[in-house]
Amino acid sequence: MLLWSELEAAIPLDELPAFHRAFLDMHRPELGAQALPLRRVQQYVSQTLRTLVGRGLAEVAEGDFKVLPEALPEPYRSRFAWSGGYDLPPSSGNPLI
Repeated sequence: MLLWSELEAAIPLDELPAFHRAFLDMHRPELGAQALPLRRVQQYVSQTLRTLVGRGLAEVAEGDFKVLPEALPEPYRSRFAWSGGYDLPPSSGNPLI
């Protein structure tokens, strides 16, 4: 599982709104996330993470969330899922790379 706060920290700040909107498009397409104000997107992301806990795709973890890779939209899933949750370079000693 990937820690949500660490996942967000690994994404460049200017990409975060697109990541959040893609996350909502995946889990709550009825919201039309692409047209929502950023503040509303942030609120819906928090609600959606709590919903994913009930669906078994996430867990609450000390004030944060851990999410399964399949709960992430592409290309973020491919970017983080098999590197232990981080965009690590091959020289990092990560046995999964």
